Amino acid sequence: MSALTSRAPRRAFRIAAAAAIVPAADGVLTDAHLHAERRSRKVGPLPLKARMTLAAAERLRAALGDADRATPAGRTGVSFGTLFGAIDVAEQCVGTVRAEGFEQVTPSWYAAGLPNAAAAIVASLFDWRGPNLTFLGYQAGLDAIVGACRQLAAGHADAVCAGGFDLPSARYVARADAPLRDAQALHPGAGVVWLAAGAARAGDLGRIVGWSQQAFDDGAFDAAHARGFPALVAAALPGAPADTAPAVHVVRPGAPGMIDRLAASAPVALAEGLAGAWRPGLHALVVKGLGALATCVIVDNQPVRE
Repeated sequence: MSALTSRAPRRAFRIAAAAAIVPAADGVLTDAHLHAERRSRKVGPLPLKARMTLAAAERLRAALGDADRATPAGRTGVSFGTLFGAIDVAEQCVGTVRAEGFEQVTPSWYAAGLPNAAAAIVASLFDWRGPNLTFLGYQAGLDAIVGACRQLAAGHADAVCAGGFDLPSARYVARADAPLRDAQALHPGAGVVWLAAGAARAGDLGRIVGWSQQAFDDGAFDAAHARGFPALVAAALPGAPADTAPAVHVVRPGAPGMIDRLAASAPVALAEGLAGAWRPGLHALVVKGLGALATCVIVDNQPVRE
């Protein structure tokens, strides 16, 4: 194990709303999971992953109260995490070159093929002109939520649409090896939350009250899990009573028998927990990356008393 990194904010950050795109058991995205098909003047037809992520952002915005929806565009940011990024566009380019020649690759694919394309497209269509961040890796969906909290703490934004998405490549799914091979399936998905600075409000889904990160090997991670991750929790909540024991929820690559949504897995778990799957109280959401790093976010979802 390595040294812990932590951040216990001087104030909690509001979770005003949450939304998720989760296909049915077959993993097929339907029109109900996608933003309406449209063509961007800059990048041509929107990639499927962008339409999926836009649909999640649309649901999120629709769930906001009037005050949150009125956050100035220049003070509203976007922070997303993804494992695959724009691999679908990259594979489209490679397949087109092989089948039809390089001249059939359109310039717009270079823009749509960047890992941060989805965050840029969401920000552009919603006119959110604050910080725009993209994190990469299996744990990147939760890293993006931590990154959003850092932007709020630094005063760079008043609100951030944060979370993760992934659209697994069919080629990758067919060849998935350890540590993902034990998963029941690899499916697309997107999960987002609306994080905001300021005092808690009635109707909020919860608050992020701390976070921490630590590197583990597999054996150390399992041992820490069995004990409720006391070091991660203590680092995220310095000064809390020693017996503080939040309910622990773990997301890890290729959990046997589980549907894996890659970087969307942790944000989707958070959205579902805040929608009623978690009891009111303190919760630690821990995600283990494909490497050694684990990220922990502490959420308090007790209702706000007016």
